[in-house]
Amino acid sequence: MDKILLEFIETLDQSLKRLQPAGFEHLTVSQFQYIDAIAALGQPTITEIAARLGFSKPSVTAGIQKLVELGFVVKTQSKTDKRVFYVVLSEAGAALVAAKAQTLQEYGKFVRSALSVDETRQFEALLTKLVAHFKG
Repeated sequence: MDKILLEFIETLDQSLKRLQPAGFEHLTVSQFQYIDAIAALGQPTITEIAARLGFSKPSVTAGIQKLVELGFVVKTQSKTDKRVFYVVLSEAGAALVAAKAQTLQEYGKFVRSALSVDETRQFEALLTKLVAHFKG
């Protein structure tokens, strides 16, 4: 089980890298997590991003600043409380989120093409069980 699981994870990783849109390969896992959190939250503060990801505020602040420099996010200061900054995706950040969604859809189609209808149902049931277990 361990060997085939590791082989599956490696295959999945390599496949997703091949499908990844050009220009985004230099981003770190944490940077992708920040972008995903911003996309999910809409217009969060640094505090909201840190809480969602379980990261420290200083770490998130530094990570977001790097994404600002790379052009994936924009920080705007609150008009009512000058201590608060909101973070939104730039056009490049929104394009990354859309490209990631497209890549995952393509990979899902690829996986389904390798399985029968019954196997697909079984695989989805197993994945659902594993996701629930991880979220615990």
